[in-house]
Amino acid sequence: MRYQIVLTGVGGQGTIFLVKVLSLCALKKGVDFIGTETHGMAQKGGTVISYIKIGNFRAPLVGEGQADLLLGLYPTETLRFLYYLKPDGYVVTNTEGDFPELPGFNVVKAPAFQLAVEGKINPKSLNVFMLGVALKTVPDFPFTKEEIKEAITEINPKFADVNLPVLEKGYTFI
Repeated sequence: MRYQIVLTGVGGQGTIFLVKVLSLCALKKGVDFIGTETHGMAQKGGTVISYIKIGNFRAPLVGEGQADLLLGLYPTETLRFLYYLKPDGYVVTNTEGDFPELPGFNVVKAPAFQLAVEGKINPKSLNVFMLGVALKTVPDFPFTKEEIKEAITEINPKFADVNLPVLEKGYTFI
């Protein structure tokens, strides 16, 4: 298995938590992985970009045009980092309203912000909701829902009772 994911958002949205979840899934499955993140002004609401490569890779950064999946927690950040995605790659993004057509990519949109404002999902679990959407809609996603649930529970058992139902809502949303 060789799979490359770029996760992006703004500070406080939980991209780093998602990398931890995916890393633990790979570890438990006995699959090589490597990841890193850039989060300079994250505490001030700035850009966060994280990478995880699953499989036999030597360097943690994903090259231009190499990512299988771009998981965007904030729509402008999704657009900012499209250049990482390979042709026919998957974009799973949090957006409502206008989001441009992206020919050559498989695009999945979910209004996670809107659902949080409406009280349908916990705003602190928006990242987990979007992971659930990706699990359901990306056909070659490297992990199962059960593997993701186990990792979420192991990493943060105190919030598993909040995160697991939100993961399920993301999974059943589309």
